Amino acid sequence: MTRREHLPEVLPAPPESGAETQPVPGNPGAARESVPGRRPVALVLGGLAVVLLPALTLLLGLRAVPGFLLAWSAGWVVLAAAGWLLDQRTPRRWPGWALLAAVPPAVVDLIFGVPVGLALLVVGPVLARVAQRRCTEPALDLAELDVEIAFPVGTGKLRIGRDRAVLAQSTRSGGGHVDHALPLAELTLAQPGEVDADDAWWPLPGGAGIRLRRGPAVRLVAGRQQWVLPVEDPRLVAAIARRRATAAWPQRTGPQTVDAWHALRKWAVARTKTFRSGRQTQAYPAFRALVGFAAAMLGSGLLASAIGRGLTDFGVWIAGAVLLALGGYFVVAWLRVRKRLEFAELQQLPPDSPPWGDPRPDFAPVRGWRPWR
Repeated sequence: MTRREHLPEVLPAPPESGAETQPVPGNPGAARESVPGRRPVALVLGGLAVVLLPALTLLLGLRAVPGFLLAWSAGWVVLAAAGWLLDQRTPRRWPGWALLAAVPPAVVDLIFGVPVGLALLVVGPVLARVAQRRCTEPALDLAELDVEIAFPVGTGKLRIGRDRAVLAQSTRSGGGHVDHALPLAELTLAQPGEVDADDAWWPLPGGAGIRLRRGPAVRLVAGRQQWVLPVEDPRLVAAIARRRATAAWPQRTGPQTVDAWHALRKWAVARTKTFRSGRQTQAYPAFRALVGFAAAMLGSGLLASAIGRGLTDFGVWIAGAVLLALGGYFVVAWLRVRKRLEFAELQQLPPDSPPWGDPRPDFAPVRGWRPWR
């Protein structure tokens, strides 16, 4: 591969050189400076959803529920609370932690005739969702926080975290779709602007792409990669990306050879591909975590019942231990797959690849692109 050639696997590529363009005034932006009490309100609502309401539900069943089941439920609430505290940078997962904390108390209360526990299955995730929306409400002060923020991009989303920006598109038929990511530590350009053309198209490595309609957009360049994305408030997106790039941690270096890049790409596509109803379709590795937590919850419940009731039936003990071990295996497997998939998301271009399109700020990478002053 020469310096100016792309591998066939990533084609079609945008033009290597764009037309020179002049900045235009553009939209001044409507984002406010800050959201008063953003973090305190979000933490209080999240704490209610994940810790206080599940604990209150357990207290309501204190007299009717055996102590060993209360201890089992409390253990899962503590586990969910720890996961929520450690996952503060990813608010979109908070409703999942709230649901994990709600299920054991709700199941126990329902078994022993305290149906109020069922309300927790709805109230907890809803409160966590409100906390998530409060924590990520668009404003300029988000640039100083390290929480992940999501902006709609057509049918997908642009997620800007502390160290990386991820373009999560809606899945396509056939499966094998891997999200695209940019390392913010390598960000060289975050340019707000607009597309003055109908039905323009920005290709992404691997044959995917973004449909650009006439309107505001943001241009992001990091390393050899480049995105042009339609967003509602490009000034806000660009400001957040630029500020976070100043404090972003460098991402791990990618494959050093084309063969290693091919192996990583093949592995990532295989992890995101499955068969349903006889058809090849998109796989979702996160389901491993759901299966794992469900199996571990059931297995630990069987073991807690065996201990609390003094059961001597080895079948219950064996089933509980197997389910608990299986659940742990699925959760660990998901964490390992997720970690390597995040690495693969950054490696959409092979080593020594030329830049994806024209990265110069005063040249249009796509037809109709006009940067804002």
